[in-house]
Amino acid sequence: VAEVGNYPATFHVRDFLDCVKTRGVPKGNANAACNAHIACHAANVAVYLNRQVKYDIVKNEFIGDEQANRLRSEALREPWRL
Repeated sequence: VAEVGNYPATFHVRDFLDCVKTRGVPKGNANAACNAHIACHAANVAVYLNRQVKYDIVKNEFIGDEQANRLRSEALREPWRL
């Protein structure tokens, strides 16, 4: 198996399976994954708008930027609401 960053490519799978057995917390936990995805989506919004944006990770919204905030998610289909 090829290595990436000194870890085998199967590292995350092994870590996850070990945590299932031990009830431990995986190194690549949900919060880390969520923050990584938010950073990627914020970068996509900045590229789409062709300008810098600032994101508040606590409020989960762009700071003072309604145009960017409208791009955070797609409109829900009727009759669904949040």
